[in-house]
Amino acid sequence: MKKQVKIIIILVLLALSVGCSYSLFENAFPHLRNIQIATFENNTSEYALAQDLQESLVNTFQRDGRLRITTRDPDSIIDGSILDYRNEIHSYDIFGNISEYRVTILFSVSFTDMRFNDVIYENNALRLSETYSPSANNPELLTTEAQAIQSIFDDLFTTIIRNTLEAW
Repeated sequence: MKKQVKIIIILVLLALSVGCSYSLFENAFPHLRNIQIATFENNTSEYALAQDLQESLVNTFQRDGRLRITTRDPDSIIDGSILDYRNEIHSYDIFGNISEYRVTILFSVSFTDMRFNDVIYENNALRLSETYSPSANNPELLTTEAQAIQSIFDDLFTTIIRNTLEAW
């Protein structure tokens, strides 16, 4: 009987530990335990950009594990706007063919501590860019506009984290 109780306790502890996320990163604001990621206002003609950004930020915060995603009574909120989107020719090859494009997204973003009603980070003109080459044969290079956009979203997450949770 005691052996069965020990097994049950071990299984319960194992189940609880699997359900908890753990991060090796420290949080500069230990009172912040969760975050709400608001849908960014989209001022561009790229209609799905704001929804794609929100999904990307939610997924990245979940993988990171420092803050839990919530929609009710958040400790912190990220919100902002996508002010501009450009996908422009960046370079040509020696034959005059387009070899690279550059995607640039201009953001207005803020990270607010809701517990102390304090804006921890705000940038009203954050410009992030990424280059891609549709004809690239190198697997190290981005080859699609979608990959470039996702890379920019990843850079946005990194920028927010470096200026908030990892702030000195």
